[in-house]
Amino acid sequence: MKIRATTKRAFQAATAIFIAEVISWHFQLERGYWVTLTAMALTMQTWGESLMRSFERVSMTILGGLVGTALYFIVPRNDVILVSCLLFFVFFTVYMRQIIYLASVFSLTCFVVFLFAFISNWTLSILYERILETILGAAIAIIVGRFFLPAQTNIANLFVDFFGKINASIRLTFENKTSREFSIPTQYLAFENQKLRKSALSIRYELLFHRMSNQDFNALLTQTTLCTQTVIYLIDAYLWYAPYLNQADQDEIAMAVKTTHYNMEALMRQLKHKKHNAILPVARVSERLNQLIKEDPGHFASLDSEALGFFSLMYFFAQLNKCLTEIHTIINKAAI
Repeated sequence: MKIRATTKRAFQAATAIFIAEVISWHFQLERGYWVTLTAMALTMQTWGESLMRSFERVSMTILGGLVGTALYFIVPRNDVILVSCLLFFVFFTVYMRQIIYLASVFSLTCFVVFLFAFISNWTLSILYERILETILGAAIAIIVGRFFLPAQTNIANLFVDFFGKINASIRLTFENKTSREFSIPTQYLAFENQKLRKSALSIRYELLFHRMSNQDFNALLTQTTLCTQTVIYLIDAYLWYAPYLNQADQDEIAMAVKTTHYNMEALMRQLKHKKHNAILPVARVSERLNQLIKEDPGHFASLDSEALGFFSLMYFFAQLNKCLTEIHTIINKAAI
């Protein structure tokens, strides 16, 4: 039976808390709750996310602890100043959480310094405990995430899903009978690409233990972004120029669409490790464009709406298939 991702995360969090509590009890840690809270907070959806958040939490705890402690020893010791600093850091902890997570963790650690200073006292030994127990909690979260119901990102499926959305957008634009009145939300493709790039931040940590190198992954991500941008330009251009295209132009574009679909399907089957045909060369589109220009140079040189629209669309198809060829090469090299 397949376990849902949320269920895995719940089990991982419970296991991490149990281990943290046992360690705190065994070693009689005075502030063992720091270990427990850190382990729970850093149990993320995937192991890569736990690695990324753990690195950020530990590094910002060290930096924030040092800065907060230095500030604590510099400012005058009175309740008004302590409360002012406390409120200042809690404000930025919440404010920066959705903007810059690192800044939020930094501010949170400074907040802890002044919270302890206001309640009782803050010393260098407490700072040392805070850093050490944060590192311990992060280590527990990483180990549990790696060995207990691990949830690692399936890089191949991630790109298969994304290329499927691109392919569907092209199909809907060029094969829909009411395409002139129907507008594809190109912002959706841009948003999905941004989501992909955001998830790549945590995936890069997983690649430390993956056969695919960071260099190959970055190249794949770059070409995928170029592919997305080209598709967006292509869709927007077609919706603008469609009324000016004659039947001969439409037939040529239909052939370019067919070639693009073929290459997209081959690419997705390649990522799924299924039997697939070779990618059709970009020359299939670009050489056809050059041939049409040679056959009727006057039509191309006229730069009227019909000529400009047709040659612009064919150029975008050539660039798109060039990106797909580059992606095919990267996948072969990286052996995803």
